[in-house]
Amino acid sequence: MGLAPVWRRREREGDSGSTGDPPADHAPVVQGVHNRGYLPHLKAKGGLYFVTFRLADSLPQEVLRQLEVLTDEQRSMQVDQYLDAGHGENWLARPEVAEALKKVLLHFDGERYRLHAWVIMPNHAHLLIEPFGEYSLSEIMQGIKSVSAHESNRLLKREGAFWQPERYDHLVRDQEDFDRCRDYILQNPVKAGLARIPQDYVFSSGSPASEKRSAGGSPALQDRRPAGGSLALLDNRRSSIMRMDWSELKASVAACVACPLHARRNRTVFGVGDENADWLFVGEGPGADEDAQGEPFVGQAGKLLDNMLAAINLKRGKNVYIANVIKCRPPGNRNPEPAEALACEPYLHRQIELIRPKLIVALGKVAAVNLLAREASVASLRGKLHEYRGIPLIVTYHPAYLLRSLHDKAKAWADLCYAVETMKGLQSGKSATI
Repeated sequence: MGLAPVWRRREREGDSGSTGDPPADHAPVVQGVHNRGYLPHLKAKGGLYFVTFRLADSLPQEVLRQLEVLTDEQRSMQVDQYLDAGHGENWLARPEVAEALKKVLLHFDGERYRLHAWVIMPNHAHLLIEPFGEYSLSEIMQGIKSVSAHESNRLLKREGAFWQPERYDHLVRDQEDFDRCRDYILQNPVKAGLARIPQDYVFSSGSPASEKRSAGGSPALQDRRPAGGSLALLDNRRSSIMRMDWSELKASVAACVACPLHARRNRTVFGVGDENADWLFVGEGPGADEDAQGEPFVGQAGKLLDNMLAAINLKRGKNVYIANVIKCRPPGNRNPEPAEALACEPYLHRQIELIRPKLIVALGKVAAVNLLAREASVASLRGKLHEYRGIPLIVTYHPAYLLRSLHDKAKAWADLCYAVETMKGLQSGKSATI
């Protein structure tokens, strides 16, 4: 992970010193990095740690494999989004189960370790923990997970694995790092849409009632809304996506849980074609066939699009790239909602930046409205040269619409002819008039 800890003196009240102090010369720091799966661990004697541990079904192995090609920063962001979206059974959303884990966490607080901050989310938990004396972090976490798993399974009347075997440990480096980790823990319920402010969330050290038994349970835990995140977090996600290469971008889309559409998808539909194409065709979103095969425009509308391309001497995959505004199928093939399109927007923007097409053809109103960032009808946008971030853009009808409205096929043909003439000018070096 490239961490270089800056040791600082940390004393327990009433002690002249503790094992949290900077190690003496005769007791050098023992530090190393190891992995369980893809999750990095960094260990040290006398350290203070940010720890994440999660339920057995919170992050499937398929998702872990998809995340392997990402950088540590990008992978961490995707894992956080996936966890906060509430994948799996979310056993910790049940107040009695969260209460059982809380009791285990607090039982040895001040005796074997100090909890500087903690939060119990529906499918995972975060700790800012400082081991005491001879107790190692591994021993502490094994005890916490073992006891809480046994009690939780008893409450749930179930058997089997309760926690994922691996966990994420980050060795805190200095005061700034400590403050960042603590703030992340306290703000996690707010970021995930489970509370308005940290104080409202019962199963957290940020709650005034965190030391009291929560008899009635937490409404916030029961009201599991999709992760929304603050504007700052959304900006961070966008910035991360805009630095990705093709392989990272594909893996990020495959593991994305930024909106509720991920819960019902079979496959994400990233896009297909020549990654250096002059032509980029953008539709609205996957249908049933696309969701099953993971490729855009493969049903009847796709066959019509292929025929439209052939009519102007183009072919899927040869100087042509095909993408959609959103990467997951909306239920019932409805139009994507604004929040869903917004969640996918950085992915499409990054695809366009990587392709650098000479011309974009927006297929249908949804694509046109999202690319042009203004409400308008296809009829009012046709026959004009528009612009997307300096790239010429032409609007025509979506092939699925043309299957239902045969009388508009002539208009679509006129749009394609206009696109061909525009491309000729662009390829010859002549500036397009927008």
